[in-house]
Amino acid sequence: MFVALLEYRNVYTRYPLGITAVHPEPDGIALGVESEERAAEILFNLLPSYVSDHEVHGVPGLRITRRDRTAIELQVLGEPARLRLTGLPATVWRTAEARALSQWIDPDSMQLCWRSSPRTWTSAEQAHHARWEDPNDHYVQVTRRGAWLGSGLLRRAALLHTVANTFMADGHDGAAFDVARMVLRSSHAREQGPGPHNIVAALVDPVCGLPLLLKRFRGDTDENYGSDQQFVLQDAGKTAVLDLRATVERPPSSLAPELWQAIVRRMPRTGFTIGLSPSVLAGFCGLGSP
Repeated sequence: MFVALLEYRNVYTRYPLGITAVHPEPDGIALGVESEERAAEILFNLLPSYVSDHEVHGVPGLRITRRDRTAIELQVLGEPARLRLTGLPATVWRTAEARALSQWIDPDSMQLCWRSSPRTWTSAEQAHHARWEDPNDHYVQVTRRGAWLGSGLLRRAALLHTVANTFMADGHDGAAFDVARMVLRSSHAREQGPGPHNIVAALVDPVCGLPLLLKRFRGDTDENYGSDQQFVLQDAGKTAVLDLRATVERPPSSLAPELWQAIVRRMPRTGFTIGLSPSVLAGFCGLGSP
C-alpha cells in the first residue's frame, strides 16, 4: 500500500501523499484520503484488473468488502488484514470509483476482477500470484524479509507532513544484494519550517521509530542551501534499506498558487531542531546524543 501511494502520482495534493491522517488498527490500518481525485488514483492502482495475455494490474485478490457513510474497506480475499480508506462521503467514494473506470480503464478490453468475481479470486489473479509470489523464489524471500519496512513507513506516513516541510513525495521499492530496498524521494520548501532531517530523527527514535540506523549521509548540512541530501538507513539484521532522497526546491509552476498557499499553511514551524549539524548526524548514527 505504501508503494502504491508513492507511485502513479498525477494530481497535486495539499498533503505529500494525499493522505491527511493515519490510524493503525489491530488488524489493519485506516487512511484519511484528501480528495476525490486522489481517491480515484488510489482505487485505480489497487483494485485488480486484467487484460488477456498481460499481467494483473493492481493487487490480486483485493476487493471492496464494506462501505459505510464516510469510508470503504478493502481486503485481500482469504487474508486477515484490512485497509480502510476514510475521509470522504459514501457518494464521493462511488464517484471516485466511477472516475477511475472512466479515466483509465477500458471495460470492453479489461476484466474488472473486483467486480466480475467479488467473492473469489479469478484464474488470472491466481496465475499472477503463483508466478510472482512463489515462496521458493529468492527475490520473493528477500522482499518478504524486508516487508516490515513498507509496513512501518505506512503507519508513519504522517511524518512527512507533521515533522517536516515536505510538499511532494514519490518513490519505488525493489531488492538488491539480498536486501529489500525502498527509495523515498521528497521535495521540501526552502526556509519554510523544519527540514527532512526531522523525518530521519523520528524514524530512528528508540521508542516510536523503526529499528533503523543512519548508515550514510550525502549532501550539505545547511538545508537552506538547496542541495540534494541523501539519507541511507538500514536495520541491524540487514533485511531492508531505506534510501531517503530529499531536495530543497521551489514548487512546480503547474501547481496552483492557492494550493501552494494551503500547503505552506499546514507545514509545521516550531518544536524541532533548526538545522542539520555533525552532532545531529552523530546522534542519528547512534554515535552520541545530538
